[in-house]
Amino acid sequence: MMRFSTLISLTAAGLAFAPLVHSETVPVLPATPHNYADVELPEHYLVNAIPSNSPFQSAAIANDNTPADNPTTDDGATLGRVLFYDRTLSANGTVACASCHEQANGFSDDRQLSLGFAGGETRRHSMSLTNARFYEPGHFFWDERADTLEDQVLMPFQDATEMGLTLDQLVSLVAGQPYYAELFTHAFGDAVVTSDRIARALAQFVRSMVSVDSRYDQGRALVDDPLDPFPNFTNEENLGKRIFMDRTLRPVTCIDCHVTEAFISPPRGTPHDTGTTATTNNGLDRVSTTDLGVAETTGNVDDTGHFKVPSLRNVAVTAPFMHDGRFATLREVMDFYARDIEAHAQLSDILVTPGGNAARIPLNNNDRNALVAFLNTLTDETLLTDDKFSDPFVEVTPPEPEPDPTPEPAEPEVDPEPDLTPIAFTRPQLINTAARARVVAGTEVLIAGFVVTGDTPKTLLVRGIGPGLVPHGVTDALANPVLRVFAGSELVATNDNWSAPDDAADVATAAARVGAFALAPGSLDSALLVTLPAGTYTAHLDAANGGAGTGLVEIYDTTPSTTAEVVNLSTHARLAPGDDLLIPSFVVGGETPRRCLIRAIGPGLTALDVPDALADPRFTVFDAEGRLVTANNNWSAAGNALQTAALTDRVGAFALTPGSRDAATTIALAPGPYTIHVQSADGGGGTVLVEIYTAPVE
Repeated sequence: MMRFSTLISLTAAGLAFAPLVHSETVPVLPATPHNYADVELPEHYLVNAIPSNSPFQSAAIANDNTPADNPTTDDGATLGRVLFYDRTLSANGTVACASCHEQANGFSDDRQLSLGFAGGETRRHSMSLTNARFYEPGHFFWDERADTLEDQVLMPFQDATEMGLTLDQLVSLVAGQPYYAELFTHAFGDAVVTSDRIARALAQFVRSMVSVDSRYDQGRALVDDPLDPFPNFTNEENLGKRIFMDRTLRPVTCIDCHVTEAFISPPRGTPHDTGTTATTNNGLDRVSTTDLGVAETTGNVDDTGHFKVPSLRNVAVTAPFMHDGRFATLREVMDFYARDIEAHAQLSDILVTPGGNAARIPLNNNDRNALVAFLNTLTDETLLTDDKFSDPFVEVTPPEPEPDPTPEPAEPEVDPEPDLTPIAFTRPQLINTAARARVVAGTEVLIAGFVVTGDTPKTLLVRGIGPGLVPHGVTDALANPVLRVFAGSELVATNDNWSAPDDAADVATAAARVGAFALAPGSLDSALLVTLPAGTYTAHLDAANGGAGTGLVEIYDTTPSTTAEVVNLSTHARLAPGDDLLIPSFVVGGETPRRCLIRAIGPGLTALDVPDALADPRFTVFDAEGRLVTANNNWSAAGNALQTAALTDRVGAFALTPGSRDAATTIALAPGPYTIHVQSADGGGGTVLVEIYTAPVE
């Protein structure tokens, strides 16, 4: 379940946010599936032609890890493609598999560490998926903790940092999307969704990411021996190829660890084999401390510092390099192998001299440049741009709802020429907030709080909307909302049925000027204009006549001022256990950034006698384009904890206990709209308070 508190309209032009007026993304696929199952492999993938003086070589096809019970099919891989790119399959609908494995980056990530759904960083660099099909042991991840690709593809969904779901939640999300029934039927014969079928489809799609059209492949087709000069290569590229492959030049060559002409990780039974893995330790560190590599999976001390080797196909576009992304360029990698290999206790035997030292590879400056040039010939532009591997989702806008055939009630009398000039704010400040939740008469009242400062009163437009949500796709809208504004316990203003009072024309004009969507004359929505002096206020939305349903509270600033402003907006709600979300939104107005304090408080509420406070809240902030702005979980563990505590004191907010699991951060925000995704970090339920403060202007 998601509980949305959503911006409705941001400008006089009517820019709107989901889910009330929104566009959605849906997969658009060809009538006939792309060819995934019958990819023609070149001869050099089918027959080993690497000279016999290079040991433990084989044809790439001999390393195929496709299981007999999950062959790649066109329909299965098509389903896998949609699953791979579907952002709804994460805890807050913001990331997909493709977020960390981008086609243009060789199905890797150009960040050193990828970002998960809540903005947390992954432990290791994202490994390229190119040629994942060709690895005979069939294990996946840098530490080989997944026994098969079918196991691997489900693990990121369940990772607390990456996608934050359980398998049951994943299955439920997939089953809840209307486009999957047909795709599952084509792939598996019926529309039943299971985690096993999700795994099989994703694995088929990933195994189809085979590189066969690089300049290396084009040149290789022109010669019989891979050591022969390729006609389409430069002299430098051919030199780099020979350094990489020819064991007559050096006792250790690159192809000893990047085997076959698919340039993949070595199979079992080679000198790299420790008995539990064929991965390599290439001497990145003298001692492994925080990351033990494959040893963390096998428990074998001999596997310490060993990591799986990804295919070098498309390596030039997969920077940064190594399991931790420590090298920014291929030249840095070449420099490492030439001068910096460390004598790790578990260094692969092939890199150890007879005297027990690290066998650094003798490469002069020209050699290193030539190797980089050669590695660039492994880039497969076809794979990086092929539509069948691209994002199938496109944005569509639902059609406008059909007009109500019933006669509309008479419109209230209004000024024939109202001033509809959009209200402009030049000073950076909070100008709009919205909160949406289910309302039950008398028991579940939606409350939004705000603070007005300054020495002059401020006029606000406050709206409590129910029926007005129906044209925007809300099916359980509150039928008859009643709105009350309080200063402490004192009732300041109230409204039930917005167009009944004498100032209805002024309310409609103010809504137009701040960019809010129009309410139908005669509707049972509530709205009022209220002029308030400095103070703390709450807007309460309740259900009249014992009703229940989804309601929306909006608060708009209608009076730009240099002396008075809304400096705090807050809302609270109870999150159900699991993946429930509270999503407040707000707008920073003006022309320059404004520093804000954002807090999601759970444990801190216990001192305020809230009995069911959320134990471990976390939040993520997104801008209007859906880009991650900031995130926090456990405020005092963040690098800006001191600044957060200082601003908390400056704005007069109650202090949070150091070490508590409340979430809070401070950040300077540019003018524009923002949403905050608030949820439980541990899956528990409880009441959470969300607050946004602006820092005092010096």
